[in-house]
Amino acid sequence: MRSFYYAISGLMYALRREYNLRLHAGSAAAVCIAGLFLHISKTEWLLVVAAVAAVIAAELINTAIEVLCNHVTPEHHPAIKQVKDISAAAVLVVSGAAAITGAIIFIPKLFSL
Repeated sequence: MRSFYYAISGLMYALRREYNLRLHAGSAAAVCIAGLFLHISKTEWLLVVAAVAAVIAAELINTAIEVLCNHVTPEHHPAIKQVKDISAAAVLVVSGAAAITGAIIFIPKLFSL
């Protein structure tokens, strides 16, 4: 039970402090509402859930890396900048793949309305 408490605590910390995570969470909610409205299939739901989970997980890992880097040195350091930029790039890659997944699922359904 303690592990769940710590995980929820970390999620709540990140949601309170990270604008991008709130943005991704809001987008996830909008996608889920669209999925309900457009009656996506079970397979499509699996892909949407996997994409949403991947984006949220990547953003949480990015946040953890940023917090750790800021703790190690609050001053500008070229290596810390590279670490932060690379972790942000990981979020960008996963978000791009999620956007493509969403487009493949939702665009045809929107055009058939």
